[in-house]
Amino acid sequence: MNARPPPYSPIVRWALGFLALCLVALAPARAGAIGLLVPTDTSLAPLAIRSHRVDVQIRERVGETRVVQVFRNNTARQLEATYIFPLPPGATVSGFAMTVNGVRQEGQLLEAREARSIYEGIVARLQDPGLVEYMGGNLFRARVFPIPPQGDQTVEIRFSQTLEYQSSTLHFRYPLRTTGPQAQTLEDFSLRATIASRTAIRGVYSPTHRIDTTRRGEHEVVVGFEEGRAALNQDFDLYYTVADGDVGLSVLTHRPPGEDGYFLMMLAPRSEVTEREIIGKDLLFVVDTSGSMAGEKMDHARQALRAWVERLNPDDTFNILRFSTDVEPMAEQSLNASPENRQRALRFISSMEASGGTAIAPALRQALAVPTRRGAPRVVVFLTDGMPTIGETNTQTIIQQVQAQNGDRAQVFVFGLGDDVNTTFLDLLAQQNRGAANYARSGAEMSTLLAGFYNMIAFPVLADLRLAMRGAEAYDIYPRDLGTLYRGSQLVVTGRYRQPGEVRVGLTATVAGSVEPRTFEWPIQLAAREESNAFITRVWGTRKVGYLLDEIRLRGENPELRESVIGLARRFGIVTPYTSYLVTEDNAMRNQPVEEDDERPVSRGPMNRPAPPRPMTQPVPSDSPARSRGGANRDGDGFAAFQTLGGGRASAATGSSMGGGVAAAPSALRRAPVSNTTASAMQPGAPPPPPVQAMMPAAAPSPAPEATGEAGRRLALQMRVLRESERVNDGSGGTRFVAGRTFVLRNGAWEQEGLAAGGRVLRVRPLSRGYFSLVSARPELRAMLALGQRVRFALDAGRVIEVSPEAPDTSEGDVGAFLR
Repeated sequence: MNARPPPYSPIVRWALGFLALCLVALAPARAGAIGLLVPTDTSLAPLAIRSHRVDVQIRERVGETRVVQVFRNNTARQLEATYIFPLPPGATVSGFAMTVNGVRQEGQLLEAREARSIYEGIVARLQDPGLVEYMGGNLFRARVFPIPPQGDQTVEIRFSQTLEYQSSTLHFRYPLRTTGPQAQTLEDFSLRATIASRTAIRGVYSPTHRIDTTRRGEHEVVVGFEEGRAALNQDFDLYYTVADGDVGLSVLTHRPPGEDGYFLMMLAPRSEVTEREIIGKDLLFVVDTSGSMAGEKMDHARQALRAWVERLNPDDTFNILRFSTDVEPMAEQSLNASPENRQRALRFISSMEASGGTAIAPALRQALAVPTRRGAPRVVVFLTDGMPTIGETNTQTIIQQVQAQNGDRAQVFVFGLGDDVNTTFLDLLAQQNRGAANYARSGAEMSTLLAGFYNMIAFPVLADLRLAMRGAEAYDIYPRDLGTLYRGSQLVVTGRYRQPGEVRVGLTATVAGSVEPRTFEWPIQLAAREESNAFITRVWGTRKVGYLLDEIRLRGENPELRESVIGLARRFGIVTPYTSYLVTEDNAMRNQPVEEDDERPVSRGPMNRPAPPRPMTQPVPSDSPARSRGGANRDGDGFAAFQTLGGGRASAATGSSMGGGVAAAPSALRRAPVSNTTASAMQPGAPPPPPVQAMMPAAAPSPAPEATGEAGRRLALQMRVLRESERVNDGSGGTRFVAGRTFVLRNGAWEQEGLAAGGRVLRVRPLSRGYFSLVSARPELRAMLALGQRVRFALDAGRVIEVSPEAPDTSEGDVGAFLR
């Protein structure tokens, strides 16, 4: 009889399931914005997109965008088609290039009124409500003939626009959402934006895509995004801030009627700083030399330590402590980074041999007892491959002791190596001491991870950050500890506020050349009402869920924490251990083994946050009659049932939206073809996806005090994804996050989560005259109407709109009377 592996605790099973869910296909949330090539043959869908490349030049507030699309005619016959490109608000076409059989094709710009009639015809023909979202703007149109059978057609269009500007923040949006065969490029999608400004550029941030940033001094930044077989499921949003002075700050707000406001704040120091402006840091290396570190692990640990010592800045101080059964410091106090002390350190590193037990608690106690240098931020780098076996071994006690001993507020960064580390313990050890945890499976991976981490923390500019918002009545601010700002980095802070109006923001920090903190101040305006920037709510909600789950891991569960997690998960469509996903038909997705090979180290630093895996399938409730039907998760299963689901292509993190170091996620998050069911659901006129019940609480799991190995690393990754969320996805699978609301697919219809019963209801048949009248009268509803042919949502507290093919014909007068 084969031995069964030990069961994982519910919170670990949740992490495994959550990562499996990240493999599920990215069904596009809405349709329609990018250029389409629509055949005149009404039996054919728009042509598939082979590649889609965008180059943007932004100078001051004016953006010039060049788009090159290559379309594929997969039919066996020659086609005639119409190219349509919906222009962003305020944009004007500055160039169009398309040659067919050597003849240059001309295009025409249609104003909003004429463009609307074109859209209505296409929407009705394709039976695709997704296109209604972009009705109301200008449209560029061109005739294309002939398109060869099994051939390609290249189209190039250029347009210019003035960027939105608010509170030192500029916003560029490239319309990208689409549907049907062109919902995913056959080859690649890329976007490159070069930003130039006379005023210094500070923060650069995208809430929608993982961008790489390259700075060319204070006044120019290059932003890049590229993905093969890219899912074109949401528009590309880019925000950047401009400001003179040593530190730049800008604030975006969102405040719907009847609620406290939300804010998202970007902080960034100057990217060009002198050597005198770099703060000398105090580095303590605490290295595990127990017997399990022998061989390749110890070799790479020595290699990484040598590289760190050789790269110390002149004003840095440092020390090294090795521990096994005992603890041995290189010196009784931190040493300056002189050539002599570096040579001493290199000799100490070479002498380290792996043997004995693992005295984690004594090592940390002795490290924190080393005297600190006033005005120098202390960083403890703690490397281990095991669990405590010498001295205190209770992990909760060790965490409490380290917190109590860390009176100098040192940042503790933990590096866990191999399969025996307790990631729950190491995660909490780092988080309770203002740091972060990182994990790798081999010594080579750890060496690479440590090198990348040092690149991030090498040049601190502002340390021990403290934020105050006087007059705002701000609360629930995340991250709770702002840590340190490094050269070329930035910080994104989210929170809530009660009091709108003008307030003063104060940032207190340690700076180079001064033992006393310095305070920076800015006046900002918090909106009394702001309907835009709804993405901020989900960034905030996701971060708060991560914080609450960490509290549960550290202190255990209580009803208040549990209900808070469930409430936020319901509102924002967030997968947690307390919410389960329920598919009510067995064939919702085909099963496919998850690939587990080729996992790479996950790098994470205070300002270099990894790109979280896209939440490709979202959560759903448990108090539904469908609970007992096929496909449901049993209580306590977490999401383990989804571990083998096939999924849509998910590209792992290859860099953070902040720029800086490299981060990667497991290979399972990088590969997975679109499932058959999901792919068919993308086609116009296809039946809706299988019904999915609403998000609901699952059986209450207990904390996972002993998460180790692969399960532990996955758990650590997903907790970090929640804690450090900076991007939002419109959602896929059973939920969508649209216009600041969460929608859940129930019985084939998209219904707003938490929709109250009662009130007046307007029932409208999709794509009817009354439907288009509603689109015209209330343009702000287009994003919700674009969800599909069956949608139900609140217009306000007492009125509900229901879109359904079974609805009676509704006249323009009926719609107008309901809206009044």
